[in-house]
Amino acid sequence: MHRLFWDLRFASRQLMKNPGFTLVVVLTLALGIGVNTMLFALVNGVLLHPLPVSDPQQIMLLPARQGVDLLQVWYVSYPALQDFQQQAKESFSDIFADQYTLGGLSFNGQAHHFLASIVTGNYFSALGVQPAAGRLLRPGEGEQPGSASLIVLGYSFWQKSLGGNPNIIGKQVLIDGQPATVAGVVAKKFHGTNFTLEMDGYLSLNMATPPQTPADFRENRSLRRFNMMARLRPGVSLARAQSAVDVITERLAKEYPATDKDMKVRVVPERLARPSPITATFVPVVAGLSLVLSALLLLLTCMNVANLLLVRATVREREMAIRTALGAGRGRLIHQMLSESILLALLGGIAGVLLAQWSLRAIASIPFLKIETNLPLSVELNSSFDWRVFSYALVGALVSGILIGLWPALRASANTQVGLRESGRGDWATVRGHRLRRLLVVAQVAGSLMLLITSGLFLRSLQRVQRTNLGFDPENVLNLMLNTGEAGFDQAHSDKFYHVLKDRVRALPGVESVSLSCMVPMGNQPPCQGGAGYVEGRPLAHGEQPPQLSGASIDPDYFHTMRVSLARGRAFNNFDTDKAPAVAIVNQAMANRLWPVQDAIGKRFSTKGQSGPFWEVVGVAQDGRYLFVGLTHQPFFYIPDAQNHAPLRVLHIRASGIAPEALIPTVREVVHALAPDLPILDIKTMRRSLSGINGYYLFRVGAFVAAVMGLLGLILAVVGVYGVASYAASQRTREIGIRLALGASRGSVSRLVLRQGAASVVVGIIVGLLAALALTRVMRNILAETSATDPLVFLRVTVLLAAVGLLACHVPARRAMSVDPMAALRCE
Repeated sequence: MHRLFWDLRFASRQLMKNPGFTLVVVLTLALGIGVNTMLFALVNGVLLHPLPVSDPQQIMLLPARQGVDLLQVWYVSYPALQDFQQQAKESFSDIFADQYTLGGLSFNGQAHHFLASIVTGNYFSALGVQPAAGRLLRPGEGEQPGSASLIVLGYSFWQKSLGGNPNIIGKQVLIDGQPATVAGVVAKKFHGTNFTLEMDGYLSLNMATPPQTPADFRENRSLRRFNMMARLRPGVSLARAQSAVDVITERLAKEYPATDKDMKVRVVPERLARPSPITATFVPVVAGLSLVLSALLLLLTCMNVANLLLVRATVREREMAIRTALGAGRGRLIHQMLSESILLALLGGIAGVLLAQWSLRAIASIPFLKIETNLPLSVELNSSFDWRVFSYALVGALVSGILIGLWPALRASANTQVGLRESGRGDWATVRGHRLRRLLVVAQVAGSLMLLITSGLFLRSLQRVQRTNLGFDPENVLNLMLNTGEAGFDQAHSDKFYHVLKDRVRALPGVESVSLSCMVPMGNQPPCQGGAGYVEGRPLAHGEQPPQLSGASIDPDYFHTMRVSLARGRAFNNFDTDKAPAVAIVNQAMANRLWPVQDAIGKRFSTKGQSGPFWEVVGVAQDGRYLFVGLTHQPFFYIPDAQNHAPLRVLHIRASGIAPEALIPTVREVVHALAPDLPILDIKTMRRSLSGINGYYLFRVGAFVAAVMGLLGLILAVVGVYGVASYAASQRTREIGIRLALGASRGSVSRLVLRQGAASVVVGIIVGLLAALALTRVMRNILAETSATDPLVFLRVTVLLAAVGLLACHVPARRAMSVDPMAALRCE
C-alpha cells in the first residue's frame, strides 16, 4: 500500500505537469465510460431493478401459452387460476393474479381518471407489501359475489389527486358508478407488478364486472383475463417448480380438452418477463446488443487513448532507461505507468458518471424521445442509478485503465537501453511501435464501421416504418378519448351523449368528418374485442388450436373518416343496430387465415366458442397496423358500435383546411358543455399517438442511440487515423528531408505518407465488414421492414468511412509535402 500511495502521488504530479494531455485523455475516457454507464443504467432500470417487495427473487410469473399466436397468450382463466392455487402448494407458497382496467374514480363530486389492478385477495400478502395508511386486502377478501367491494389506493394517486387526505380511509368512492370502500394506501415505493406503469389503485375481485370482464368469468375457462404470478417456496428450484406446473397442465388438458388442451405454462422469474412474457426474449436481445455496441465504443475510446499513451511512452523511454540504470526493475516501471493510466481512467470514470446522469436528464427532456401516453408511468431514468450502476462504472474505469496502460507500459519498460541512445528513433523498437499503432488504427476503423452499419440499419428501419402503409391515413386526425362510466352514465345516457357529441363536433368549422370507435390504432388501450376464432360449421382437428383474433367496434363513418379501404363487400350502415343480425368486417389477413380458399363474404365466426354466437362477414378491409407498428398480417375484425355498447370510446375527428391541434380548445368546450363532470382521458393528434410505445417510439429510441454511438465511433476513428498518420509523418521528417534533397517530388512524398495511412483504413474496412455481417445476425428480429444485411446501408457506410478516413490521412500527407529539406536535416 505504501508503494501504491507513492506511485499514485507521483502519477498525480506527472499528470498535473501536462494538463492539456490529461484533460484530453480524461474527456475521451469520460465519453466512452459515460455512454456505457448511461445504457447500463437504462438496462438496470428495466431488467435488473427488483420489485420493492420482500424477497423479490422468489416472485415468479406463470405465463400460459396455447398454440403459436403471439398475442393474448399469457393470461389464464379464473377457474385455471384456482386449480393452480390448489394443486401447486408444494412448489409455491402463494399463487395470485391481477388484471388491469381503465376507469374513473369519483369522490366528493370530483371525477378522476383511474388505472387500476383487479387483484385476488392474497395479492398483497403474497408480495409482502406494507400499507402506508389503513390496511390492505386480506387473503380471500372481496373475491365472492355479494361481498363488500374494496379498494386500495396507490400512494402517488392518493397524494396527487386526493391531496393525501387521511380521512378518505374507510370512506366510500365510486368506481365507474360502483360503490367501493377505501381500505388503505400502499407503501410509497410500491407501484404495482407492471414495472412500467404506476397503478392508481387496486380493486377487489368482485369489482371485475362487464363490460371489461364478462359476468361468467368465474366459471368460463375460455375467458383468459388474469395475469398469474406466484411466490416460489424457499429451497425449491425452478426446474422442480416447472415440473410441478407441467403435471398440472397435463391434468387440466385431460379434464378440460375443449379449453385447456395443449396449454403450456412456464415458470419465469419476474425480472426476466419484463415488460411482458411476449417480449421476454426480445428485450434482453435489444439490451444485450446495446451493451455490446457501447462496449465497442468504449474499446474504440481505449484504443485512441492507448495511441496517445504509446506516443507518450516513446517520449519517456529515456526516463525509463535512467530509472532502470538507478536500479528499478521492469515490474516497478510497469506498476508506475499502470498507476498513471488507472488514475486517468478513474478520473474519466467520475466524469463519465456525471455525464451519464446529465445525459439521462437531457434525454428525458427531448420531445423526440418522450413517450406519448395518458397512463401514469413508474419508470424514472434517474432512479435507475444504484449500486449496480456505480459498480459497473467502477469496473469499466479499472478495465479501461489497464487496457490503455498495459501495452504502453510493457513497451516503455522493455527496451530501456534504447532510450539512452539519441539514434533510437529509427531502431527496431520504434518500428514495432509504428506497427502497433497501425494495428490499433485497423481495429478502430473496423469497430467504427460496425457501429456505423448498426446505426444505419436502425435509421433505415425507422425510415421504412414511418413510410409503411398503416391501413389508414393518420394525417389531420384528432383523437378524443372519453369514458362515460367515470361520470356514472348508464347505457342509454352514454349512447345519447356520444350521439349528440358527434353531431356538435361535426358542425364545428374546419371539421370534415367524425366517427366513433373503441380504440386508437397502436394506442395504449387494448382492443375491445378479441379471443380465439371459431368458424361456423368447421370443428377443430385433434390438437388444433384456434387462432387469436383482435377486433374493435366502430360506427358507420369510421372507414370514411380514417380512410380505410374496403376490398369487397359493404361497410356498416345505420341499420346495423343491436336489434339487427350481428355482422362484422374482417381484414384480408383474417379472411386468408380463416377461409384461405373461399370468399369470406357471408361466412360466420365467433370468439366465444364453436357454438356461437356468430358474426356474419359482410365486408373485407385492407390490412393495417392495429396493436403495434411492427406487427404485420395480423387477423383483425370490426363490429358495429351499435352492437357493442361500451362506455369508453374514441372520437376520431378529421380536419380540413385547419391543423387538427387548433380544434382541441373548441372540442374541450363542447365536451364540458354537454357533461361538465366528465374528465377527458386523452386528446391528441393521430401523429402524436403514433409516437407512443406501440408506434414509432422504440424505433426512434433505437435509431437515436445507434446514431449517437455511430457518430462518436466515426469521430474516434477519424481522430485515431489522423493522429497515427500525423505522428508517423512527423517521425519520418528526417527521411522525408533526405528524399526531397535527393530530388524526390513532393507528390511522391505525399503518396508515400498517404499510402501508409490508407492501407490501415482499407484493412480496417475489410475486417469491419466481416465483423458487421456476424454482428447484424442478432438484429434480424428487432428490425422492421429492413434486412440485417441491407446492401445499401453497407455500401453507404463503407463509402462514408473510407472517404472520411482517407481525408484524415490526406491532411498529414499535405503537411509532409511542405517540409523544408534543409530545416529537416538541421533539426536532426
